[in-house]
Amino acid sequence: FQGVLCHPGVGEPVPRSGPHHAPRHLRPGRDFSHFLLPTLRAPLTKRSLSKDSAEYRLRRERNNVAVRKSRDKARRRIQLTQQRAMQLQEENQKLQMRIGQLTQELDTLKHILSQRHMPGSEEGAAGESRI
Repeated sequence: FQGVLCHPGVGEPVPRSGPHHAPRHLRPGRDFSHFLLPTLRAPLTKRSLSKDSAEYRLRRERNNVAVRKSRDKARRRIQLTQQRAMQLQEENQKLQMRIGQLTQELDTLKHILSQRHMPGSEEGAAGESRI
């Protein structure tokens, strides 16, 4: 039944026809040379343009515009990255300060707690009875 499509439930084979029913990769007129390694491709024929021609000037102008656009985009990306790095450094500095404050507070609370639980300490015993 190659080249024939069966509809479920009907049971009658329907023949395929027309160029759109062949798998896309087997259709005539398809060029797959761009998938080949550069050494296996046919060499590209480079059409030489006179530097005085209008087409050459137009291509050069388009290329110059594209280069400018690309470089501007790269500069913007670098600038944004630098700004983000500075923001992260500031945030990191603030977080480090907060860590220092919390560590100091933790040490103070540990010291207070250790003073309250020392054996023989009247203040600690009286404090516990109040809790």
